[in-house]
Amino acid sequence: MKNVNSLLFNIVLFLFTTIALAQLVSTNSALNTAISNAVPGTTIILTNGTWTNTQININKTGTAAQPITIKAETAGSVFFEGNSYVKMGGSYIVFQGVTFGNPSGLSISNNVITFKSSSECSYCQLTNVKIDSYNGTAADATNTFKWVLLYGNNNEISYCSFIGKYGVGSIINDNRDTNTPDYSKIHHNYFASRTPVGAVNDLNDQDAIRIGNSATSLYDSFTEVYDNYFYDFVGEIEVISNKSCHNKYYNNTFRDYSGTLTLRHGNDCEVFDNFFIANNKLFSGGVRVMGENHKIYNNYIEGVNAKKADGSTSNAVGGINVSNGRVSSALNGYMAVKNVTITNNTFVNGDFGLRIGTNVAGDLTIAPDNLVVANNLIVSSSSTAKAIEQITSPTGTSSKYEGNIKQNGSWNINTGTTNISVTSGLLATTKTDFYRIISGSTAIDKGFGTYSFLTQDITGGSRPTSFDVGAEEFNSGGSQVPYTSADVGVKVGFHGNATLGIAERNLDKQNLILYPVPVTNNVLYVHSKTNLGTFTIIDLQGKILKEETVNDTNAKIDLSNFSNGTYIINIRGTSKTFIK
Repeated sequence: MKNVNSLLFNIVLFLFTTIALAQLVSTNSALNTAISNAVPGTTIILTNGTWTNTQININKTGTAAQPITIKAETAGSVFFEGNSYVKMGGSYIVFQGVTFGNPSGLSISNNVITFKSSSECSYCQLTNVKIDSYNGTAADATNTFKWVLLYGNNNEISYCSFIGKYGVGSIINDNRDTNTPDYSKIHHNYFASRTPVGAVNDLNDQDAIRIGNSATSLYDSFTEVYDNYFYDFVGEIEVISNKSCHNKYYNNTFRDYSGTLTLRHGNDCEVFDNFFIANNKLFSGGVRVMGENHKIYNNYIEGVNAKKADGSTSNAVGGINVSNGRVSSALNGYMAVKNVTITNNTFVNGDFGLRIGTNVAGDLTIAPDNLVVANNLIVSSSSTAKAIEQITSPTGTSSKYEGNIKQNGSWNINTGTTNISVTSGLLATTKTDFYRIISGSTAIDKGFGTYSFLTQDITGGSRPTSFDVGAEEFNSGGSQVPYTSADVGVKVGFHGNATLGIAERNLDKQNLILYPVPVTNNVLYVHSKTNLGTFTIIDLQGKILKEETVNDTNAKIDLSNFSNGTYIINIRGTSKTFIK
């Protein structure tokens, strides 16, 4: 009994400490007061409804175990309108659950969300937020207005939806105005329905994501951009603009878009496991390459179209476009391509598969050096398509075309004995999620060379020692497929983190996650890395209201018989509060 009383005392003490740090606010003035008083562990809850001209400026220091959180009472029911913005500075700040829309009197001198107040923000999170058509006036369209501007390091943007951007300015700009790595993570977001000012690519700075800038482009960022979905996106040639070193871009889906994932400046980046499905959209491509030591592999690129609106063909796009460089290039120019590996990509029904040694200006005369183009699979629906177009021959003793297979279309390379042409049978003729490799395909077990990074295929399945040509390994056992609109709000984008396994990452020592808090629809989800075992729910008086044993890492707890209020759940000696 003594142990039980001690446990209840500790739980109630924990509860009152937590309650003191959780505040429900309903006005801008109350919000500002709560921010001024915030300490590590504070959670500021914004009441459901419309907030007008809300301007958050927080510069506080939380901790990994006790971040400072500003969140919607119910995600999707808190609307920031008028001239609203958020500036976060300090460390371990979380902003979540809010929708930005219906702008009026909007000042584009402020970004919508900036990871900087009086100081930069580090270890901060923007999650489960929607920005929908939150644009300036038509007169503002050519003035730069960014939606999210990153500063600091170890920040994360996840499960957000960015819809209807119009006007110059990146949606997410990782500014990188210093030479130090920033380790940003941008994942499970939805980018949709951007429209260009004028025609596509008339103006720069209309991308979805930019990592870095020209001045600091030769320094490491170590940013990862993954599991994002880009749909109906038309701005400029750079959907993603890489301008720093040692970044990774993977598991993203691009659908019905114009532009490319562009390695514009910087070195040592990896682009892998991405789906590019352009559906013949004008001025569309896969990956555009400049710089050194990049690895581009396991990408699926379908239906790209190098035509511009005037009917001319752009030299800047294609399935994978490898640019020539400029002699003594400035940092904002065109650095030469060196030591780049392009292997095991699949190209389907595009006008250009690979384009080697392109130029968009007459002074781009330095050919790609030590370029490896290997084990790529190119299927063309037209005999006039270019499977591989070599405009400038690569230089260097390590340059080679090896193990590439094409079906229809043409190439003007020295094929040797390992690059072969077939007339049919490389991929299925009926498309499911994408055009899959089939039994009997010539591509099976025909890979050449050894690539230490090539351990899986685009679906996440394993690659054996004798591996296939193209992005997919036959019968690899993987399950990754391109994202579709059905995944928005489920796997990616706003509300996409409402399922277990991709929850809020607000973990305690026992890796215990509760979601959603406050509870909605009378259901509390609980997740742990180990079996939950027996859990107990008590009220503030210490009365046990529910006790169950769960031999699983996940639990779905029915709270329909609970009144609205605050409760405590205890699992394996760990107590956490939640609100219903």
